[in-house]
Amino acid sequence: MDHPILSLEQGALERWRKGDPTGWLEISAGDLIYVDPNLAQPIRGLEEFEAYLQGGAEKLCPRDPEMLEPRLVVLGGGALLTYSLAETAGGRPLWNVTEVYTQRGGAWKIVHSHWGFIQHRMPPRVEVPIPLDLPPRAHEGLLAELMSLEAAAMERWRKGDPLGFIELSAPDVSYIDTGTRPRIDGLEALGAEYASRAGKIFFDIMDFIDPQVVDCGDLAVLVYRFFSGRLNPDGSITRNTAWYCSEVFVHRAETWRILHTQWAFIQGVRIEST
Repeated sequence: MDHPILSLEQGALERWRKGDPTGWLEISAGDLIYVDPNLAQPIRGLEEFEAYLQGGAEKLCPRDPEMLEPRLVVLGGGALLTYSLAETAGGRPLWNVTEVYTQRGGAWKIVHSHWGFIQHRMPPRVEVPIPLDLPPRAHEGLLAELMSLEAAAMERWRKGDPLGFIELSAPDVSYIDTGTRPRIDGLEALGAEYASRAGKIFFDIMDFIDPQVVDCGDLAVLVYRFFSGRLNPDGSITRNTAWYCSEVFVHRAETWRILHTQWAFIQGVRIEST
């Protein structure tokens, strides 16, 4: 596979390997939304991203990064790149990566980047800052449209039925979560995975935290934090799980379909190999 986006990604990885993470700045858009396991809330915009990269990201650089199983989908002025990343050539993959690119001024730029450890677990404790709007803001435009679809599918999953997401997905969907390796590709494979979870995963309460959308024409990326919890009989919370979700939608036949999903625990802890 030969495409300028792959060259951009490989170039930034190579600079990062040498201790210079700022290559990511040069290929990112001003309205970037960035997520990785260090963060309790997404980074938004190049100013925040630059401060974060200069605050020690070079210490996380892989010794000899190898991009594994890259999948690139280009649709008009938007593109989705997903891959696994090993820290050494031929080594065990450690990262799942989702990158959404769009064309700005004739150049490809990253508008959303989601990095998560492969096979990670919840942290023992996480403090998540939550924006509070009084009264709550109503979603508008594309954000309202996508959130309506997402919330309806999630309400079904809350009751043990994940197949609402299958009905919402494109045939060429791909999927990554806390334990998937390799990435799940295609509606048939994802349908089998969701069917295995049907009736096994429930939650009593759910909350979408500060959803954001970036419009890339035929592609749109929806990013949010999500709380799912269980209640004791007295109404107190017995378990609450904090998630990042990146949902990439594609517009086909006058409707939006999920093209790619990445779920990760907020500040998820890498599971070391045994």
